[in-house]
Amino acid sequence: MSTIIFVAIETEPLARFDLGEAAVVADLLKDLERRGIDVAELLIFKEDHDEPMEHHHPLHGHDRPVFHAHKTRKIEANVHYKADTFHHRFPPSDTIAKVTRWAVEKAGLGKEEAEEHVLQISGTREKPALDKHLGSLAHGAREVSFDLVRKQLVQG
Repeated sequence: MSTIIFVAIETEPLARFDLGEAAVVADLLKDLERRGIDVAELLIFKEDHDEPMEHHHPLHGHDRPVFHAHKTRKIEANVHYKADTFHHRFPPSDTIAKVTRWAVEKAGLGKEEAEEHVLQISGTREKPALDKHLGSLAHGAREVSFDLVRKQLVQG
């Protein structure tokens, strides 16, 4: 039986990998290298986990086998809300959902008001999906800026 995982490599979308039954991080790195990816500084993170995984760590047996490969350990998230700006360093594997939860807490929003807000990339109208990895938005930088904005409510 093989190990099937999903990996986002820096800014690339999630890709499916079919590895051996007892696959470990080192096996994934070898597969990436065979595909022409420079793995010299590449770190492998489990989605929403703070630290990169060791090369001997197994890739099988995860409830949600989603990983992120990135060359940096932390990415600065700058979130603008009204007149305030909040800063925090997250691992690149953290999802926008996790960053949003942090941002609404920093902004002091109550539960109902928090549910009406989303992160929007500063200077754009792009509102990344909640399951998108922060590292996929960095585009080679070590920081990403967001505005915490109200969702567009549909009036019916």
